[in-house]
Amino acid sequence: MIAFLLKFLLTGILFSVITASVLLVFNSQRKYTAFELILYSLGFGPVITVLLLYYLLLLFPRQSNTFYMSVVIVFFSLIGILSWRGFLLLIRNTREWFGTIRERRKTLTPLGKFKSSSYWSAVLVLLATFLILYLPTAFRIPIEQHDALVYGNLGKMYYNQKAIPYTKYMIPDRNGFYFQGSQKPSFSLLLTWEMMLNSKPLNREKDFDLFYRSTTIYYGLLIIAVMFLWLYRKSPHLALLGLLVIICSYGFVAMLMNYHLDTYRIFFLVMSWIWLGYTIKNRDKLSYFLLAVFSGFAGFTHPIGLAVALINMLALFLFDESKWYIRIVKVAGIALIILVLGNFHYLLEIFYGSLSGYSSYVPAL
Repeated sequence: MIAFLLKFLLTGILFSVITASVLLVFNSQRKYTAFELILYSLGFGPVITVLLLYYLLLLFPRQSNTFYMSVVIVFFSLIGILSWRGFLLLIRNTREWFGTIRERRKTLTPLGKFKSSSYWSAVLVLLATFLILYLPTAFRIPIEQHDALVYGNLGKMYYNQKAIPYTKYMIPDRNGFYFQGSQKPSFSLLLTWEMMLNSKPLNREKDFDLFYRSTTIYYGLLIIAVMFLWLYRKSPHLALLGLLVIICSYGFVAMLMNYHLDTYRIFFLVMSWIWLGYTIKNRDKLSYFLLAVFSGFAGFTHPIGLAVALINMLALFLFDESKWYIRIVKVAGIALIILVLGNFHYLLEIFYGSLSGYSSYVPAL
């Protein structure tokens, strides 16, 4: 469990906070609240990590675990150093946020304080009940559903081969593993990254994949937080009702228990739509960039995400109020960013094939 916590804090929290510090620097006009940007950035750590790992395994195959881990950690370290101003903004905005809460509470009447305390107590009770009921159970259940098993096997294959092969022809190895499907490398590489961080003895333990299994729950909680934020802006009571509905939803809970990738991919779908709206409304550079980033990561996680990314580009072209040739330039820029952020693999699959298997393959790339 200690090893899992270290992996989670490194990949899920620290890497995400570093990314948030960068966004705060570019949010110089303060069009978006620091809280909102930090919340959205919490989904960046794992996906940027596996994006780096994807390109490393593609361009520098069959290197040591230390090589891949070092490059990823050095990358985030450099970003953290270069965005030191962002950390100062992060600290300042956090202090301001807590200060604002204290000041607002001082202005409340005794009845208002009671209502506020009761409201947030209800929110905390719902979340605590949800976590107490499902979190321990989820970590005890082994991977057994089709999608999670397929992505997990591909993740172990990438780890063992230290490569991401693209081929149209394959001779199955003696173990017989052979696969052709629509599963994309992003979710699988989370397990590859975890196995690289593990010691070799730990990779032989039954709970070697806790970080991989926790991804579904982590992004599920992020979806809950984003939903609560937007509903709260309309009405606190609506936000509380929405929280109650989603945590009581059988489909949502079953998705978490089965370690499905849906929360992982849906988070980026939802975020791309949020930033599509911001881009059309505000037409600022940060929203334009984040629309491209979240659309790119949506495509990187699943083919449906790629379809959504294309729809986002079409919507921007249709609803942006710029001149038509400026809209073409904007859409072309977004398409380039989407391609770089992991969607290059769709072109490789078209031209070189997408068969996957152990060792005995005829490489096309």
